Amino acid sequence: MKRFSVLLLVAALALVFTGCSKRLSKEQMIEKGKYLVNACGVLKEHTPLHDGKPDMRKFMSGSNVGYAGPWGVYYPKNLTPDSDTGIGILTDEDIISEIKGDTGNVPGYFSDYYKNLSEEDLRCIMLYLKTLEPVANKVPADLKPGETVAGPVINLAPKAVTIEPLKKIEKPEGKKPASKTSTAKSTSKKASKKASKKK
Repeated sequence: MKRFSVLLLVAALALVFTGCSKRLSKEQMIEKGKYLVNACGVLKEHTPLHDGKPDMRKFMSGSNVGYAGPWGVYYPKNLTPDSDTGIGILTDEDIISEIKGDTGNVPGYFSDYYKNLSEEDLRCIMLYLKTLEPVANKVPADLKPGETVAGPVINLAPKAVTIEPLKKIEKPEGKKPASKTSTAKSTSKKASKKASKKK
């Protein structure tokens, strides 16, 4: 009887957990992917800038502004499903590998945000990207360290700042400033002399 009760409890728990891990529909995954892209923020850098602001007419179609660092200069790629300049010809797995940075095409500075996401999260992002409006936009080629840059660049490699040690403040030579106590004593002496003269 006891053994039957334990088996019954295990079966009930299995049903509960199976119900909790219900798979998302494709529409729900796309919605979740949109949320993740907006929440994480980094993928938004794949939108070109116009007059210093993101050009939302070309949302996620790659950036004309490079990001400089130890890797050289990286230009965020076109993530719209355009067949010539975007992800249109990539397989689902290729897109996920690119997001995670497994291909080596994306510096770790950017891919580190995404490589630890769950497989489901990455698939949601991939499905969302495939729903975007295809935009033909060829971004500049990435540059290796030391290569000449033509165009706007955001420097992500902070320069070393030399901080000088604090200098010891030396007191100026000469008379020491009178203390409040001595000033008070001299004032009282003058007052007593004046009082004795009046008498």
